[in-house]
Order: sequence, then structure tokens, then C-alpha cells
Amino acid sequence: MHVTKQDVQKKLHSTEPSHLPHCRGRAAVAFVISGRSNPMLTLCIKASHLRKHAGEVSLPGGKLEDQDVSAVAAALRELHEETGLQLKQHDSLGYLNPIESLHGLSVIPCVFWSDTILQGSPQEQEIADVFTIPLMEFVEQTPRFELSRRRLPECWMPRWRYHNADIWGLTALIVNDFFETVFNARFQEAPPSKP
Repeated sequence: MHVTKQDVQKKLHSTEPSHLPHCRGRAAVAFVISGRSNPMLTLCIKASHLRKHAGEVSLPGGKLEDQDVSAVAAALRELHEETGLQLKQHDSLGYLNPIESLHGLSVIPCVFWSDTILQGSPQEQEIADVFTIPLMEFVEQTPRFELSRRRLPECWMPRWRYHNADIWGLTALIVNDFFETVFNARFQEAPPSKP
């Protein structure tokens, strides 16, 4: 599977999708792809001292604030605050589908592209590490599927492991949506749920 900027852009939503109406808050994440020959995805590891999501792998992002005029503006602000990376509106390729977080936020993933490989670093106390993973790693590695009983309705969630990091939860669902949306790729079917 070869990943190009053009392939990605033509499959995404070109205009910002509406937030999910039943959610109690709005958020955005930056899905940053960088490097033309071997595209990489930028991910963060949350600090271990946090009350929520301690040690989890996440996409840079957070709640929309009053000054954020759009999901892209929020995603770019959070990307800079968490990783030090500074991209611009014109680096945006489009949007993935809105998704509800476990805490009832409507999250819009904003996809960005840089031909140059980007190496961010933690800029906030809540971020322990920033790293990149080749997009092809998600394809070459068969994810494990686990039944999430915390999500309603229950669903089978993919989990990838890269070095010492587990990529699962909301981040894994967004990665899964990226490959389904852009490449019509379906990862190994999860086993049927038990009655």
C-alpha cells in the first residue's frame, strides 16, 4: 500500500463535518502525517500522573476553546501546545468522521500533511513523550481486537503495539477510520460478540 498526499486528500471530508449533536462537548485532534517516502503518524504519550488517560497513546488535541474558530484551529493550537510542531491551515487535507469519546466529547480528527518528517517533543506536563510511527506499521501488523464494554453500544476495538506503546482506545478507532476511509482497508474481522 503506497500512501500519497493526493490519495489521502481525495477521500477525506473537504469541509468540516458537524459535531455529533448528542455530545456534551466539542474537541479536535491533529492526525499529522509527515514524510513523503515513508509517511509517519505523530502520536503523544500522556503523562503517568494524570487522573484520566495516564500513560495512554493519543493524537495531539483537546477541547475547543472560545478563541478556536474551527476544529482545524483547535487542532493546530493543541498540536503546537503539546508537541511544539507548528503547521498552518494550508497543511490541512481534510477531515475524518466525528467520533464520540468515552467522556461524551464529539471529536473531529483533522488530517494534516508535511512532506518533511516532523519530530515533535513534549511541551506540556501532561505529555510524557512524542513519537512517530510509520503508517505502514498499522497495515503490516495484525491488530488484536478487544471487546470494549465501556462503549455503548459495545464494540470490538483494534490494538496495535509499537516499541513499548499500546495504540488503542479512541486513537485506534480514529486510525481504523483513516484506513477504512482512505484505502477501504478493513483490518482482521473481530470475532462475533457473544449473546
